Amino acid sequence: MESVFIIVVVLVAFFFLVQKRAAKQVPLKESQYKLKGSLLNNNESVFYNALVAAVANNGVVMPKVAMSQVIGPKSGNKKQWFIANNRIARSYFDYVICDPRTFEPRVVIELDNGKELDKGKIERQKLIIHVCKTANLPLIGCHIKHSYQVGRLRRLLATHIELIEPEKEVRFCKRCGSPMVIKVAAQGEFKGRKFFTCSRQPHCTYTENYNVVFEEDDEL
Repeated sequence: MESVFIIVVVLVAFFFLVQKRAAKQVPLKESQYKLKGSLLNNNESVFYNALVAAVANNGVVMPKVAMSQVIGPKSGNKKQWFIANNRIARSYFDYVICDPRTFEPRVVIELDNGKELDKGKIERQKLIIHVCKTANLPLIGCHIKHSYQVGRLRRLLATHIELIEPEKEVRFCKRCGSPMVIKVAAQGEFKGRKFFTCSRQPHCTYTENYNVVFEEDDEL
């Protein structure tokens, strides 16, 4: 198995060397280029503008960011590193919100355009969830309808960007109908994270995530 892996690496390296040499033999002036158009489609642009409004001066919104610019494989043997790096080499994050001073990534935003996912998109979604979890990088999934709900976006982001003040939101318990209140987890895996809980506790123990990955919400 090890020998097969070495052969594959050698063949890939040889392929790139041949391509590089062939490119050098063609004069630069013979390569002509043209603009492809907007970096974002209409839906992506609308959502980008909503994110900018929600973040304001508390962050920098960057669209279509290559994964390899944000994360990298953890240390391991060469084979493991090569496989891990190859998995993210051609993928990207829809949006990355960075600290406005240091440009350190704070939150990754993935946009759900509402269309049915094909096999390729499902695999990409699994990859994004995995890399964000292992890199301890917060990930929020948003539906395209959030483009028109800046207040909701602000609330989702407030969990990870403290300077953002979420708009007041009233939620009602789906179990008993009572108003819900916001609390902060004092211990456990989600220590420090906000969540909604029923105001009738301990009589009603219903809770909801303050924000979830790829949440399903039918409200408009």
